[in-house]
Amino acid sequence: MRRAGRASADWALAWTCARCGGRYDALPLCFGAAPPWPALVPAEEFDSRVELNADLCVVDASVFFVRGHVDLPILGTDEVFSWSVWCSLSEASFGDAMDRWHDPERVGDAYFGWLCSSISVYPSTVHLKTIVRSRAVGRVPSIELQECEHPLYAEQREGVTVDRVREIAHLLLHSDA
Repeated sequence: MRRAGRASADWALAWTCARCGGRYDALPLCFGAAPPWPALVPAEEFDSRVELNADLCVVDASVFFVRGHVDLPILGTDEVFSWSVWCSLSEASFGDAMDRWHDPERVGDAYFGWLCSSISVYPSTVHLKTIVRSRAVGRVPSIELQECEHPLYAEQREGVTVDRVREIAHLLLHSDA
């Protein structure tokens, strides 16, 4: 996709929320989703059944998840807006990803996965087909949605406007409104 030249970074600086009138120092460019274990394991069983760190989750040594970013290009800029989400991987794919987790040659490794995060500003995002693509060591994988009729897929492929990013921030920062 070809984007217009870089716009002034002023759009990402201080902004005023249209809903509450609150003033913020910067427009958020990443929102995250909770790890998937609560849907599978009661909280009181967490310690005995779940291995979790910031990027990886294993439930019952048989269900495997990795955290990555669904990046949406922001039109007219060189910036991206990211959804930090969790995807399930097969045991074989998870094992291969772990074997190469610290390997600088891992860049571009690709694994089929299922999106396991609910993103409230879209119709159901759970179980969308994805490709989990490794990036440089220290960076979470890129999550690429496979072609489907879903607004998240369209936004990943076509990009979003700065106004759309502001709309998302309004919705998520005021989810109780």
